[in-house]
Amino acid sequence: MKKNIRIKERRDDMKIEEGSVIMVHENGLAEVKVGRHSDCIACGACPGSDNIVVMVVDPIGVKVGQQVKFEMREMNVIMGAFVCFILPLLLIGLGAIGGYYYGLSTGVEEVHFAVFGGIVGLVIGVVLMKWFDRTFRTDDTIKPKIIEICE
Repeated sequence: MKKNIRIKERRDDMKIEEGSVIMVHENGLAEVKVGRHSDCIACGACPGSDNIVVMVVDPIGVKVGQQVKFEMREMNVIMGAFVCFILPLLLIGLGAIGGYYYGLSTGVEEVHFAVFGGIVGLVIGVVLMKWFDRTFRTDDTIKPKIIEICE
């Protein structure tokens, strides 16, 4: 007998994934093990594993071992990829260009300032990544949410 418990309808800007609950936390969160798919392979942020663990909001009250479906906003996935991969590269490039032009204006060897500017851009990028990570980690509206238990 297959029993599905669903809490709401799917929206167009949401991505639906399915996985197994491996841990339930008291604060309304659960850890779900999900098989990697083409998006994960292209990202490569979790190398060396066929599965990833996702922290999800649990409004249903799931139990360990249950198969669940959860939704996440595609925009959050895109934003996370941008912050992790594109933003640091942009800041390195901008820092290097800014350093180069600063070196030109001071009459000093511009390559040294370009390298220094790139390093400063990298540090700023890492700081911003950590800030976004802390912000996203504490905001439950950004986290994926369980929408269905599939038994």
